[in-house]
Amino acid sequence: PFESSFVLQDGQLMIGHIIRLQIPEFTFLSACRTTVGVKSSPDEVFHLAAAMQFLGPHSVMGSMWSADD
Repeated sequence: PFESSFVLQDGQLMIGHIIRLQIPEFTFLSACRTTVGVKSSPDEVFHLAAAMQFLGPHSVMGSMWSADD
C-alpha cells in the first residue's frame, strides 16, 4: 500500500511521501473509489483508505463508488 498514490493535476502524491507529513486525527479522501481494492487480490485490503490508516489517523473516510461529475 505504500506504493499507492493520489493522482493530482501536476503529478502523483505517493503514500510513501505522505508518511513524512504530520497526519491529522481525521482524514477525508474526497475522490471516487478510494476504499476499493484491486480485482486481482479480492482477499487483500489494499486501497488508499487502508494505506492512510497505516499512517496514524484515528478515522479515515473514503468512497466505494464512482460519481458522475
